Amino acid sequence: MGGCTVNEEERDGDRVDPSEFTEERIAQMVASVATYFRRERDLYLPHCKPIAAEWRKSIGAYFSAALLDKVKALTLQGARIPPPPFYAEAMRLTGGRFPDFVHMTSVTYIDVIVFNERIEARPLFHGLVHATQLEILGVEKYVELYVRGFVKNLSWLAIPLEDQAYKLDARFAEAPGEIFRVDEEIRKWLKQEKKL
Repeated sequence: MGGCTVNEEERDGDRVDPSEFTEERIAQMVASVATYFRRERDLYLPHCKPIAAEWRKSIGAYFSAALLDKVKALTLQGARIPPPPFYAEAMRLTGGRFPDFVHMTSVTYIDVIVFNERIEARPLFHGLVHATQLEILGVEKYVELYVRGFVKNLSWLAIPLEDQAYKLDARFAEAPGEIFRVDEEIRKWLKQEKKL
């Protein structure tokens, strides 16, 4: 996903205490976000196209061919990605530190990546990292880890899945000739997380 800037020091006083989240509330959040992902995927899918050959050529070595065959992309024309139904609550919980979807570069909805303006290499790579995470974990587990990471830190950027996607897209951008497999990196990370 993309990002936004907010002065975090100004907002800390507005934040909710993470201990206020019960398991029941977390389960409701997970169900809501999973439903949102599926609904948005189904909404955009009929308008999507396969990832173009020129993009596949530049990033193909990092991802499995099966994933690249499966993932579709859409660039919105004359519209922006609207905020999710839980946006107001997420803003309240984080004291204003939740990204504005209208200003994000892209959002990944399972195997559909929606771009607000145009496809560029690094945001496409980032979206494909999320698509790979979703493929490996499955939608339910991915959303659960995402929500739990959000609840623990009350910061979108501190969600471990998001942090991993940013680190991998930075690695791709900083050393374009240094090929690594994203699926292997994700599996390695998951093994390390289980040990903690």
